[in-house]
Amino acid sequence: MRLWHPSLLQELPTKRLSILHMSLCKIKSNRWNKPTAKAWYYNLSWGCFCWYHCTVIKELQGRDVNVSLQWLDWRYRGKRFGLFNGISIEENPTIPYLTTFEEICAETVEKQKSLLVS
Repeated sequence: MRLWHPSLLQELPTKRLSILHMSLCKIKSNRWNKPTAKAWYYNLSWGCFCWYHCTVIKELQGRDVNVSLQWLDWRYRGKRFGLFNGISIEENPTIPYLTTFEEICAETVEKQKSLLVS
């Protein structure tokens, strides 16, 4: 799964964005705390990961794609796991999380834009 820069989410085709959402749901529900060697998302805090997922969901909603609103709750981890109450996150985390995200994102925006064209 590619970690798309948040500024490029609006340029992704809906199908690719939906696949990203489903992958994030899968990670959020059953792969969190089970790191793999190439898992970029383990470099993100839980709050930053949830912020990114919410950004993807809001982009999908802007395209009239039906997404379960439960995923907007940072504690929700799917039907099987319910709510995750072990942590807390900031109420308005956009600026610090965007900065963190840009530091962790392996590819530059320009490189990702070229991938969208091809």
